[in-house]
Amino acid sequence: MEDKKFLKVIGKRVDENGTVAAEAAAVLPYARGGSGELPNVPPFNTNVWLDGDTGYNMTSIEFPMNGKIGYFYNKYYDFVDGKIHAECEINGDTMIFDFELINLAKNADYAIAMKVRKVQPGEKIDESCSKFFGMPCLPECIQDPYPDDGVFFAQIRCEDIKDLDDECRLPHEGYLYFFLDAEMYPSDQLYMMVDYSLEEPKYVIEDYNEACNIKGLTDTYMITFEKADAGYNGTKLLGYPSNDVDDSDDRTGLLLQYDPQEFDVPFLATLDGYAFVFFGEDEKNKFNGVDYIVWGS
Repeated sequence: MEDKKFLKVIGKRVDENGTVAAEAAAVLPYARGGSGELPNVPPFNTNVWLDGDTGYNMTSIEFPMNGKIGYFYNKYYDFVDGKIHAECEINGDTMIFDFELINLAKNADYAIAMKVRKVQPGEKIDESCSKFFGMPCLPECIQDPYPDDGVFFAQIRCEDIKDLDDECRLPHEGYLYFFLDAEMYPSDQLYMMVDYSLEEPKYVIEDYNEACNIKGLTDTYMITFEKADAGYNGTKLLGYPSNDVDDSDDRTGLLLQYDPQEFDVPFLATLDGYAFVFFGEDEKNKFNGVDYIVWGS
């Protein structure tokens, strides 16, 4: 058990009729003597359905030195073959939580292919969809986004990928946003900023990409997702980089791979290669300090 470093948690809320009313999964770092935080969504945070009853927020997990798991208000559970099953009843509903210690390689052994379709002029879409370029649709907490002359690169509606991400490497609720500081473009020395929010998006910034110094990024490319092999050679989330870029440095796992040949936009249009976004080094907050690399000729 000592060489296991991650804890996979699957939670379910089952109502009195036997219907699964809420389900969520997460993977978080595990270390004896520490603690972990689960996503602030049902069933981990039951406040959402109990209308503010603060006695039922179960997003915190304790990892005592004795190797147990502390959960459900100071109840402690022993691992059996690296697994724990725990249940309790809250207001007539059954709360079911399964814990499993797992090993995670640096890169996922699967990928999520990102298939893009250019939105046609005059076509009406839900601007909160998963997409590249175009207009960001932001929650209130990010309504003043990254630099005024930056590039809105992508937004991912995490619910779209939850059935394709078995190891919970990415959130399955909320939104991921990708912005580029493109002041130095066409230099490769650009800075990618990734933000994650559980808030529903409300604000569309119609002219965001019009202000950047890379013209032609105002068209929207809607994204659909498919399960793919880890080595998939296209635009994707997770998996292995499609060349040796991660072997050249001690990088963290691949978050996103961008293939410019799949887009008819000027951003990296002449590149025979890829742009990569690697997770940040802090496993607890892996979207801070991501590493953006362009690799090719």
